[in-house]
Amino acid sequence: MLKTLVRWLACAVVILLIAFALFSGDGKGWRWLTHGGWHTTARIDSLTPQEQEWARIAWRYFENNTQPQTGLVNGSDKQPRVTLWQMGDTLIALLAARELGLVQEAEFDARLTRLLGTLNRLTLTDTRTPSRLYSSRTATPVDFSGKPANSGWSAKDMARLMLALRLTAERAPQYREYLDKIILRWNFCPVMDKEGELWSSSLQNGKPLIRDELRLGESEYAASAFRLWGFPTGKAFSPPSQNVIIYQRSLAVDARDPRTTWQPSLLTTLPAMLPGLEFGWQPPGVPSEVQKTLRARAEGVWLSQKARWERDKVLTARADFYLAQAPWHVEDTVWGNGYAWNTLGDDGNNYPRLAQVTTKAVFMLWALWKTDYTDALMAVTQHLNHPQQGWFEGRVEATGDINPTLTLSTNAMVLEALLYKHNAGPLFENGLVEDDGYFSHRTADVFNPPGLCLPGERAARAAP
Repeated sequence: MLKTLVRWLACAVVILLIAFALFSGDGKGWRWLTHGGWHTTARIDSLTPQEQEWARIAWRYFENNTQPQTGLVNGSDKQPRVTLWQMGDTLIALLAARELGLVQEAEFDARLTRLLGTLNRLTLTDTRTPSRLYSSRTATPVDFSGKPANSGWSAKDMARLMLALRLTAERAPQYREYLDKIILRWNFCPVMDKEGELWSSSLQNGKPLIRDELRLGESEYAASAFRLWGFPTGKAFSPPSQNVIIYQRSLAVDARDPRTTWQPSLLTTLPAMLPGLEFGWQPPGVPSEVQKTLRARAEGVWLSQKARWERDKVLTARADFYLAQAPWHVEDTVWGNGYAWNTLGDDGNNYPRLAQVTTKAVFMLWALWKTDYTDALMAVTQHLNHPQQGWFEGRVEATGDINPTLTLSTNAMVLEALLYKHNAGPLFENGLVEDDGYFSHRTADVFNPPGLCLPGERAARAAP
């Protein structure tokens, strides 16, 4: 009798869930159900008035830092420099602003139009790849002092912008042709080899140095973005790895030695959680075993930080952040260069006293996991903002001081996390845009190929 009652109640719950999904007025109920709402721990619901205000504060950074002549946004407050990664962040922030009601359609069109024009005229390097750093005023390559310079290219940053362009094409398909034309200007021959590994370039002693810059986590995320455009990024999905133990939990880290490669080996929140916010850890066109690995690694990253809070009583949300003084940019890690909870400056030195609860990591974890741990993180983060300027980088672990630096990427990540919650799940609905647009048409033209190692050209060259 009791078993029958339990079964009846279970059936009733399922029916109620389905009814909620089908008849919810805004359609979010259906997305809640189809995105696993009955078992997910993510926060997937309409924004509260407080959360809507959080979004408005983040958008004010973009209002304050947009360069009117280019539409580009300063990477740091009032500093007219921007990377390709930050350009991608700008597009995602703009999509979030529209869908969260922070901008009307006319302003969205005006802002996107300026960005499209600038990105389609972006000054490229001698190899026809986008540069690492640009002036947000002139869209020309510069160094960190703002002087004209060619500093090579970053496959990681290219990937972020490529992903944002695809997401924009999905959510604003009327602009797809102009989004496609941005990528059709780029030369991918030096960026990806025949095995699908991604390469970057930087200057060393005034000479270009090409190297495999991406490490575990970053490599798979970048490969997922390239895959959205049809690139066969095979090797990039399987970087060499080894396991380390943190709080009795085995975590995969990059196996390459930073002492010989001069590239840091890091495990942080951002590359683990971005596939969750954007794809639900199921990037389209990616083998199912890779998708399972991405989810398992993300769980390891967030559970390790949760365990540190529970066992050592240290609130932990590790991601890279910026400072207003040297070392300027810091990689705050779960594991870095051989040690757990390592805090590394771009100069390669360790700065444990600079470790912080980083705002963008808090918002990502808070959106993806509804737990006491993420509630505790948000409790010490929700006031780290200036209502008229944006969200600060974070709160220092050692002292509780605020790092008041304002950056594009932190404010973009606040908007992306809130869009995930409002959207009732991952930002991509389909992932792969239907293969009938300008990009696929242009790359399939065998009589007039672009000659830039684009996906269609690679397939044609590989044919017997």
